[in-house]
Amino acid sequence: MSTESASKPAQVAGPTRKRGKAKYIVLLGLVVSIVLAQQTGLLGFGLAHLRAATFPKDESLLEYVHGSAPGVVIIDPHQLDLKALGPEGSSVRQHIERTRDDIKKATGIDLGFDVDKLILSPSIVVARGRFDEQKLAERLAEHSYVQAEHKGVKYLVRAGEDAIAVHGSILLYGAEPELRASIDAEEAGTSLASREEATSRLAHIGWDRPVLGVALLSESKPSLRAILTGSTGPRAVTVGISTKGGLSATVAIDAASADAAEEIRKLLEEKRANLDALKALAGPEAGAGLAEIAKRAALTVDAGAGRLMVQVDVRPEELDVLAKAGAKAAGSLGDVYKNVRLLQLLTPGP
Repeated sequence: MSTESASKPAQVAGPTRKRGKAKYIVLLGLVVSIVLAQQTGLLGFGLAHLRAATFPKDESLLEYVHGSAPGVVIIDPHQLDLKALGPEGSSVRQHIERTRDDIKKATGIDLGFDVDKLILSPSIVVARGRFDEQKLAERLAEHSYVQAEHKGVKYLVRAGEDAIAVHGSILLYGAEPELRASIDAEEAGTSLASREEATSRLAHIGWDRPVLGVALLSESKPSLRAILTGSTGPRAVTVGISTKGGLSATVAIDAASADAAEEIRKLLEEKRANLDALKALAGPEAGAGLAEIAKRAALTVDAGAGRLMVQVDVRPEELDVLAKAGAKAAGSLGDVYKNVRLLQLLTPGP
Protein backbone atom coordinates (compact mmCIF):
# COMPACT_ATOMS: atom_id res chain seq x y z
CA MET A 1 0.00 0.00 0.00
CA SER A 2 2.69 2.44 0.99
CA THR A 3 4.78 1.31 -1.96
CA GLU A 4 1.97 2.12 -4.40
CA SER A 5 1.49 5.53 -2.82
CA ALA A 6 5.15 6.28 -3.06
CA SER A 7 5.23 5.26 -6.69
CA LYS A 8 2.47 7.75 -7.72
CA PRO A 9 3.83 10.85 -9.49
CA ALA A 10 3.50 14.17 -7.64
CA GLN A 11 0.75 16.58 -8.89
CA VAL A 12 1.96 19.55 -10.89
CA ALA A 13 0.93 22.92 -9.37
CA GLY A 14 2.27 25.07 -12.18
CA PRO A 15 -1.00 25.75 -14.08
CA THR A 16 -2.89 26.55 -10.87
CA ARG A 17 -0.25 29.05 -9.79
CA LYS A 18 -0.28 30.67 -13.20
CA ARG A 19 -4.04 31.06 -13.05
CA GLY A 20 -3.72 32.59 -9.57
CA LYS A 21 -1.13 35.07 -10.83
CA ALA A 22 -3.36 36.00 -13.76
CA LYS A 23 -6.23 36.79 -11.40
CA TYR A 24 -4.03 39.07 -9.32
CA ILE A 25 -2.72 40.81 -12.44
CA VAL A 26 -6.28 41.43 -13.68
CA LEU A 27 -7.30 42.68 -10.23
CA LEU A 28 -4.26 44.97 -10.04
CA GLY A 29 -5.02 46.30 -13.52
CA LEU A 30 -8.60 47.00 -12.50
CA VAL A 31 -7.48 48.87 -9.38
CA VAL A 32 -4.96 50.93 -11.38
CA SER A 33 -7.65 51.73 -13.96
CA ILE A 34 -10.07 52.89 -11.25
CA VAL A 35 -7.39 55.06 -9.62
CA LEU A 36 -6.46 56.65 -12.95
CA ALA A 37 -10.12 57.21 -13.80
CA GLN A 38 -10.65 58.86 -10.43
CA GLN A 39 -7.59 61.09 -10.77
CA THR A 40 -8.45 62.19 -14.30
CA GLY A 41 -12.12 62.75 -13.47
CA LEU A 42 -13.37 60.01 -15.80
CA LEU A 43 -14.87 58.04 -12.92
CA GLY A 44 -16.78 61.02 -11.58
CA PHE A 45 -17.91 61.97 -15.09
CA GLY A 46 -19.14 58.44 -15.78
CA LEU A 47 -21.08 58.25 -12.52
CA ALA A 48 -22.57 61.69 -13.10
CA HIS A 49 -23.60 60.69 -16.62
CA LEU A 50 -25.32 57.61 -15.25
CA ARG A 51 -27.05 59.65 -12.54
CA ALA A 52 -28.29 62.18 -15.11
CA ALA A 53 -29.82 59.36 -17.13
CA THR A 54 -31.48 57.59 -14.19
CA PHE A 55 -32.03 60.23 -11.46
CA PRO A 56 -31.86 63.67 -13.15
CA LYS A 57 -33.69 65.53 -10.38
CA ASP A 58 -31.32 67.59 -8.21
CA GLU A 59 -33.17 70.11 -6.06
CA SER A 60 -30.21 70.32 -3.66
CA LEU A 61 -28.56 72.84 -5.99
CA LEU A 62 -31.52 75.17 -5.45
CA GLU A 63 -30.48 75.37 -1.79
CA TYR A 64 -27.77 77.83 -2.83
CA VAL A 65 -30.22 80.13 -4.67
CA HIS A 66 -31.80 82.78 -2.44
CA GLY A 67 -35.51 82.30 -1.86
CA SER A 68 -36.31 85.75 -3.27
CA ALA A 69 -34.93 84.85 -6.71
CA PRO A 70 -37.56 85.45 -9.42
CA GLY A 71 -36.48 82.39 -11.33
CA VAL A 72 -33.70 80.08 -12.47
CA VAL A 73 -32.40 78.30 -15.55
CA ILE A 74 -30.96 74.80 -15.03
CA ILE A 75 -28.54 73.30 -17.57
CA ASP A 76 -27.54 69.63 -17.65
CA PRO A 77 -24.66 69.02 -20.12
CA HIS A 78 -25.05 65.24 -19.77
CA GLN A 79 -28.51 65.38 -21.37
CA LEU A 80 -27.57 67.74 -24.20
CA ASP A 81 -27.35 66.34 -27.73
CA LEU A 82 -25.44 68.94 -29.73
CA LYS A 83 -26.60 67.43 -33.02
CA ALA A 84 -30.10 68.76 -32.33
CA LEU A 85 -28.65 72.30 -32.30
CA GLY A 86 -27.38 72.02 -35.84
CA PRO A 87 -24.36 70.62 -37.69
CA GLU A 88 -20.77 71.38 -36.70
CA GLY A 89 -19.95 74.92 -37.74
CA SER A 90 -23.48 76.24 -37.19
CA SER A 91 -23.82 79.53 -35.30
CA VAL A 92 -25.13 77.94 -32.11
CA ARG A 93 -22.54 75.14 -32.05
CA GLN A 94 -19.72 77.60 -32.70
CA HIS A 95 -20.85 79.84 -29.88
CA ILE A 96 -21.09 76.93 -27.44
CA GLU A 97 -17.59 75.72 -28.34
CA ARG A 98 -16.16 79.24 -28.15
CA THR A 99 -17.68 79.83 -24.72
CA ARG A 100 -16.44 76.44 -23.52
CA ASP A 101 -12.90 77.24 -24.71
CA ASP A 102 -12.93 80.70 -23.12
CA ILE A 103 -14.00 79.33 -19.74
CA LYS A 104 -11.41 76.57 -19.84
CA LYS A 105 -8.60 78.99 -20.72
CA ALA A 106 -9.54 81.38 -17.92
CA THR A 107 -10.38 78.94 -15.13
CA GLY A 108 -9.28 75.46 -16.19
CA ILE A 109 -12.91 74.32 -15.89
CA ASP A 110 -14.32 72.37 -18.85
CA LEU A 111 -18.08 72.96 -19.11
CA GLY A 112 -18.54 69.76 -21.07
CA PHE A 113 -16.54 67.51 -18.74
CA ASP A 114 -16.17 69.07 -15.28
CA VAL A 115 -19.71 70.45 -14.85
CA ASP A 116 -22.57 68.03 -14.21
CA LYS A 117 -25.36 70.56 -13.62
CA LEU A 118 -25.47 74.35 -13.77
CA ILE A 119 -28.00 76.79 -12.30
CA LEU A 120 -28.20 80.38 -13.52
CA SER A 121 -30.13 82.96 -11.51
CA PRO A 122 -30.10 86.77 -11.61
CA SER A 123 -27.78 86.94 -8.60
CA ILE A 124 -25.75 83.72 -8.42
CA VAL A 125 -24.41 80.87 -10.55
CA VAL A 126 -24.35 77.42 -8.92
CA ALA A 127 -22.64 74.37 -10.42
CA ARG A 128 -22.10 70.79 -9.36
CA GLY A 129 -19.11 68.90 -10.71
CA ARG A 130 -15.42 68.26 -10.28
CA PHE A 131 -13.38 71.36 -9.48
CA ASP A 132 -9.77 71.82 -8.37
CA GLU A 133 -9.87 74.61 -5.80
CA GLN A 134 -6.09 75.00 -5.62
CA LYS A 135 -5.58 75.24 -9.38
CA LEU A 136 -8.43 77.71 -9.67
CA ALA A 137 -6.87 79.88 -6.95
CA GLU A 138 -3.50 79.81 -8.73
CA ARG A 139 -5.06 80.85 -12.05
CA LEU A 140 -7.15 83.67 -10.61
CA ALA A 141 -4.33 84.97 -8.42
CA GLU A 142 -2.82 86.27 -11.66
CA HIS A 143 -5.93 88.43 -12.05
CA SER A 144 -5.82 89.97 -8.55
CA TYR A 145 -8.26 87.59 -6.86
CA VAL A 146 -7.56 87.10 -3.17
CA GLN A 147 -8.83 84.59 -0.63
CA ALA A 148 -11.65 85.37 1.80
CA GLU A 149 -14.00 83.34 3.98
CA HIS A 150 -17.63 83.44 5.10
CA LYS A 151 -19.09 81.03 7.66
CA GLY A 152 -16.36 78.50 7.03
CA VAL A 153 -16.64 78.63 3.23
CA LYS A 154 -13.50 79.90 1.50
CA TYR A 155 -13.81 81.90 -1.69
CA LEU A 156 -11.81 84.08 -4.08
CA VAL A 157 -12.78 87.69 -4.60
CA ARG A 158 -11.68 90.56 -6.79
CA ALA A 159 -12.52 93.77 -4.94
CA GLY A 160 -15.54 95.58 -6.34
CA GLU A 161 -16.18 92.99 -9.04
CA ASP A 162 -16.96 89.32 -8.43
CA ALA A 163 -16.27 86.26 -6.30
CA ILE A 164 -16.07 82.50 -6.78
CA ALA A 165 -16.12 79.65 -4.28
CA VAL A 166 -15.46 75.92 -4.52
CA HIS A 167 -17.18 74.08 -1.66
CA GLY A 168 -16.62 70.37 -2.23
CA SER A 169 -18.45 69.48 -5.44
CA ILE A 170 -20.29 72.83 -5.47
CA LEU A 171 -19.09 75.97 -7.25
CA LEU A 172 -20.64 79.38 -6.54
CA TYR A 173 -20.09 82.50 -8.65
CA GLY A 174 -21.44 86.04 -8.42
CA ALA A 175 -20.83 89.40 -6.79
CA GLU A 176 -19.41 89.02 -3.29
CA PRO A 177 -22.59 90.12 -1.44
CA GLU A 178 -24.69 87.67 -3.49
CA LEU A 179 -22.23 84.86 -2.92
CA ARG A 180 -22.31 85.42 0.83
CA ALA A 181 -26.13 85.60 0.71
CA SER A 182 -26.12 82.25 -1.12
CA ILE A 183 -24.09 80.66 1.68
CA ASP A 184 -26.47 82.20 4.25
CA ALA A 185 -29.57 80.90 2.41
CA GLU A 186 -28.20 77.37 2.27
CA GLU A 187 -27.37 77.42 5.98
CA ALA A 188 -30.67 79.00 7.09
CA GLY A 189 -32.93 76.96 4.77
CA THR A 190 -34.36 80.08 3.13
CA SER A 191 -33.43 79.13 -0.41
CA LEU A 192 -35.51 78.57 -3.54
CA ALA A 193 -35.56 74.87 -2.67
CA SER A 194 -38.01 75.73 0.13
CA ARG A 195 -40.50 77.38 -2.26
CA GLU A 196 -43.03 74.81 -3.40
CA GLU A 197 -44.28 77.07 -6.18
CA ALA A 198 -40.86 76.80 -7.83
CA THR A 199 -40.02 73.14 -7.19
CA SER A 200 -43.48 71.84 -8.15
CA ARG A 201 -43.42 73.67 -11.48
CA LEU A 202 -39.96 72.35 -12.32
CA ALA A 203 -41.12 68.83 -11.44
CA HIS A 204 -44.22 69.24 -13.62
CA ILE A 205 -42.12 69.87 -16.73
CA GLY A 206 -39.52 67.28 -15.67
CA TRP A 207 -35.83 67.34 -14.79
CA ASP A 208 -34.92 64.93 -17.61
CA ARG A 209 -34.09 67.81 -19.95
CA PRO A 210 -30.82 69.58 -20.79
CA VAL A 211 -32.44 72.98 -20.18
CA LEU A 212 -35.14 73.63 -17.58
CA GLY A 213 -36.24 77.00 -16.24
CA VAL A 214 -38.94 78.75 -14.25
CA ALA A 215 -39.87 82.43 -13.91
CA LEU A 216 -42.09 83.39 -10.97
CA LEU A 217 -43.99 86.48 -12.07
CA SER A 218 -46.38 87.00 -9.15
CA GLU A 219 -47.53 85.47 -5.87
CA SER A 220 -47.96 81.70 -6.00
CA LYS A 221 -51.63 81.78 -4.96
CA PRO A 222 -53.99 84.18 -6.79
CA SER A 223 -56.33 86.39 -4.81
CA LEU A 224 -60.09 85.77 -4.79
CA ARG A 225 -60.54 88.93 -6.85
CA ALA A 226 -58.08 87.67 -9.50
CA ILE A 227 -59.96 84.38 -9.76
CA LEU A 228 -63.42 86.01 -9.99
CA THR A 229 -62.42 88.70 -12.48
CA GLY A 230 -60.41 86.29 -14.62
CA SER A 231 -57.15 88.24 -14.48
CA THR A 232 -55.33 87.36 -17.70
CA GLY A 233 -51.74 88.01 -16.66
CA PRO A 234 -49.48 84.94 -16.37
CA ARG A 235 -48.38 84.11 -12.83
CA ALA A 236 -45.43 81.90 -13.76
CA VAL A 237 -43.76 80.50 -16.86
CA THR A 238 -41.87 77.19 -16.86
CA VAL A 239 -39.84 75.99 -19.85
CA GLY A 240 -38.21 72.66 -20.62
CA ILE A 241 -36.05 72.08 -23.70
CA SER A 242 -35.29 68.61 -25.00
CA THR A 243 -32.77 67.53 -27.64
CA LYS A 244 -33.86 63.88 -27.92
CA GLY A 245 -34.80 63.24 -31.53
CA GLY A 246 -34.53 66.94 -32.37
CA LEU A 247 -34.98 70.24 -30.56
CA SER A 248 -38.32 70.75 -28.84
CA ALA A 249 -39.64 72.98 -26.09
CA THR A 250 -42.47 72.53 -23.60
CA VAL A 251 -43.80 75.73 -22.03
CA ALA A 252 -46.26 75.91 -19.13
CA ILE A 253 -47.91 79.30 -18.52
CA ASP A 254 -49.75 79.42 -15.20
CA ALA A 255 -52.71 81.79 -14.88
CA ALA A 256 -55.12 82.68 -12.07
CA SER A 257 -57.91 80.53 -13.53
CA ALA A 258 -58.94 78.41 -16.50
CA ASP A 259 -60.64 81.45 -18.09
CA ALA A 260 -57.45 83.47 -17.69
CA ALA A 261 -55.43 80.68 -19.33
CA GLU A 262 -57.90 80.63 -22.23
CA GLU A 263 -57.49 84.40 -22.66
CA ILE A 264 -53.71 83.96 -22.89
CA ARG A 265 -54.20 81.22 -25.49
CA LYS A 266 -56.40 83.48 -27.62
CA LEU A 267 -53.84 86.29 -27.37
CA LEU A 268 -51.02 84.01 -28.51
CA GLU A 269 -53.16 82.70 -31.37
CA GLU A 270 -53.63 86.28 -32.57
CA LYS A 271 -49.93 87.08 -32.25
CA ARG A 272 -48.69 84.05 -34.19
CA ALA A 273 -51.11 84.78 -37.03
CA ASN A 274 -49.66 88.28 -37.46
CA LEU A 275 -46.64 87.76 -39.72
CA ASP A 276 -45.99 91.50 -40.08
CA ALA A 277 -45.70 91.89 -36.33
CA LEU A 278 -43.21 89.00 -36.12
CA LYS A 279 -41.11 90.51 -38.91
CA ALA A 280 -41.16 93.89 -37.19
CA LEU A 281 -40.06 92.24 -33.97
CA ALA A 282 -37.26 90.02 -35.29
CA GLY A 283 -36.53 91.24 -38.81
CA PRO A 284 -37.73 89.88 -42.18
CA GLU A 285 -35.70 86.65 -42.25
CA ALA A 286 -35.98 85.74 -38.58
CA GLY A 287 -39.62 86.86 -38.50
CA ALA A 288 -40.48 84.44 -41.29
CA GLY A 289 -38.68 81.67 -39.40
CA LEU A 290 -40.55 82.49 -36.20
CA ALA A 291 -43.82 82.40 -38.11
CA GLU A 292 -43.10 78.85 -39.34
CA ILE A 293 -42.18 77.71 -35.85
CA ALA A 294 -45.28 79.37 -34.40
CA LYS A 295 -47.53 77.64 -36.93
CA ARG A 296 -46.39 74.23 -35.70
CA ALA A 297 -46.84 75.10 -32.02
CA ALA A 298 -49.64 73.27 -30.19
CA LEU A 299 -51.54 75.33 -27.59
CA THR A 300 -53.79 73.55 -25.09
CA VAL A 301 -55.44 74.70 -21.86
CA ASP A 302 -55.39 72.55 -18.75
CA ALA A 303 -58.59 73.85 -17.18
CA GLY A 304 -58.11 72.02 -13.89
CA ALA A 305 -54.71 73.64 -13.28
CA GLY A 306 -55.48 76.99 -14.91
CA ARG A 307 -52.48 76.45 -17.14
CA LEU A 308 -51.70 76.94 -20.82
CA MET A 309 -49.38 74.32 -22.30
CA VAL A 310 -47.35 75.09 -25.42
CA GLN A 311 -45.41 72.44 -27.33
CA VAL A 312 -43.13 73.54 -30.16
CA ASP A 313 -40.44 71.90 -32.30
CA VAL A 314 -37.54 73.79 -33.86
CA ARG A 315 -35.51 72.49 -36.78
CA PRO A 316 -31.72 72.95 -36.71
CA GLU A 317 -31.73 75.18 -39.80
CA GLU A 318 -34.39 77.41 -38.21
CA LEU A 319 -32.36 77.70 -35.04
CA ASP A 320 -29.31 78.69 -37.08
CA VAL A 321 -31.27 81.45 -38.87
CA LEU A 322 -32.56 82.80 -35.54
CA ALA A 323 -29.06 82.71 -34.03
CA LYS A 324 -27.56 84.59 -36.97
CA ALA A 325 -30.37 87.16 -36.87
CA GLY A 326 -29.82 87.65 -33.14
CA ALA A 327 -26.09 88.04 -33.66
CA LYS A 328 -26.65 90.59 -36.41
CA ALA A 329 -29.09 92.61 -34.31
CA ALA A 330 -26.76 92.68 -31.33
CA GLY A 331 -23.55 93.20 -33.26
CA SER A 332 -22.35 89.72 -32.27
CA LEU A 333 -23.31 87.00 -29.82
CA GLY A 334 -20.02 87.52 -28.02
CA ASP A 335 -20.78 91.19 -27.36
CA VAL A 336 -24.08 90.23 -25.77
CA TYR A 337 -22.57 87.60 -23.50
CA LYS A 338 -19.71 89.82 -22.40
CA ASN A 339 -22.31 92.00 -20.69
CA VAL A 340 -23.34 89.07 -18.52
CA ARG A 341 -21.56 88.82 -15.18
CA LEU A 342 -20.61 85.20 -15.77
CA LEU A 343 -18.38 86.11 -18.71
CA GLN A 344 -16.74 88.87 -16.66
CA LEU A 345 -15.00 86.05 -14.82
CA LEU A 346 -13.90 84.51 -18.07
CA THR A 347 -12.41 87.73 -19.44
CA PRO A 348 -11.16 89.58 -16.33
CA GLY A 349 -9.47 92.91 -16.77
CA PRO A 350 -5.77 93.58 -16.04
